[in-house]
Amino acid sequence: MNKTWFNVSDIEKMTPKEKVSLTEEYVNPGMIKLLKILGFDNPWGVSAEGVYIDLNDGRKILDMTGGSCVLGLGHNHPRILEVRKKFAENKRMEICKAFVSPYVAALAANMASLLPGDLQYSYFCGGGADAIESALKLAQKYGGKNRLGLVYTDHSFHGKSFGAMSVSSMEEHRHNFQLLEKCYKVPYGDIDALGKLFRSRCSENNKIPDICAFILEAVHGTRIIFPPEGYLKKVRELCTQYDVLLIIDEIYVGFGRTGYWFAFEADGIVPDIVCYSKSFGGGKASIAGFTARKPVFLQAYGKSGDSMIHSSTFSGMGEECATAIEAVNIIKDERLVERARELGGYLEMRLNELKEKHPKRIIDVRGRGLLWGVELKPAASQIEPIIKRFFPDKLSSLFALTGAIVLSEFFHTHNILSYLGFTRRNLIVFSPPYLIEKEELDQAVSALDAILSTSWFVLSQRFVARYMRN
Repeated sequence: MNKTWFNVSDIEKMTPKEKVSLTEEYVNPGMIKLLKILGFDNPWGVSAEGVYIDLNDGRKILDMTGGSCVLGLGHNHPRILEVRKKFAENKRMEICKAFVSPYVAALAANMASLLPGDLQYSYFCGGGADAIESALKLAQKYGGKNRLGLVYTDHSFHGKSFGAMSVSSMEEHRHNFQLLEKCYKVPYGDIDALGKLFRSRCSENNKIPDICAFILEAVHGTRIIFPPEGYLKKVRELCTQYDVLLIIDEIYVGFGRTGYWFAFEADGIVPDIVCYSKSFGGGKASIAGFTARKPVFLQAYGKSGDSMIHSSTFSGMGEECATAIEAVNIIKDERLVERARELGGYLEMRLNELKEKHPKRIIDVRGRGLLWGVELKPAASQIEPIIKRFFPDKLSSLFALTGAIVLSEFFHTHNILSYLGFTRRNLIVFSPPYLIEKEELDQAVSALDAILSTSWFVLSQRFVARYMRN
């Protein structure tokens, strides 16, 4: 291992080759191996604004990922830059646990005003998995030591920390670790299975189960799966009946992504705890949080002796909270929730036109607001012989090459960045910033049309040629 040292100014002079070499040696060589397959290892985003990324090779890339839903406001929104600049120029106090933070207080008050019902008390932390961990702890404290059970669904992703993984259905991650006990899985959308589980966990003398919470996504964002109509309302009723807290994970889709401030609002329910992150930070702040109903929070942490049971060194950082306050205000002031709903309707129409045009290539088009997925029919029978010749270590199966080939073609031929559904690698996902224009949506749809109009044989040859050049 070569010892080296860098200043920030050195990074500006770094070549793509040096960047890749350092990442391989000091960060994650397996990640670089995967990026090389797509040809994503050499390009470097030197700047970004709005819905575009400027690369080191001079290209301008249309960002249809929105940073996997982080960039609802796009890259480097001017109001976000300004509020962070002022915070720094005024040398505001960033962190001090001895004083009450006005930034935390104001942000929590805004969240209580934004959310429905008596969702009132908030806790802010660094990332989505942290918010989930915090919510699970709150639920278990509320339930007490005899009610520690947690219920989750078979279509769920809540993060990669131990607690979050314990209530996520991603088996390719779960099987490597010793996870939490008393976690019970039910089918997503199956209200009868949930009711049966609740009843089975009740004792003869107690009609309340030994379960403290049911956690689910109002929309399973990483695979874009929607529950049956009326399911969330029935879940709410069942959780109320059995005194089980309902935790809704809005990390992926909250703050306007589906054309609602929060996806659960489409069903007119109020959860006991809601978790959020991603667009909450305005594309600049690493911030997440949960907001809980007043009686739930006060029962768990309302007493002075319990008030600090859950805390974190970096929770409620001043600049992060100020950024989140501004981010939510931008969404409100610029009516971006309504914009996402309107543009989502247009994108739905255009993508369904593609589905009709390419019935042999497209299995399904699904989404809401500015979160859409196009599920492709696997082309393995046509491309497998070519790909296996160059990827004998089965990296091809890991990347589900149908999606990988389309992703690569988007980027290298059409200057568009998209991404694949988590664990469903033939699902092409579009989640652009809310600021995108119809013409830019048309650009992405036209690019996908051109890709699907090309034979898989030709596309796979291009894919391999790019890899060999690397």
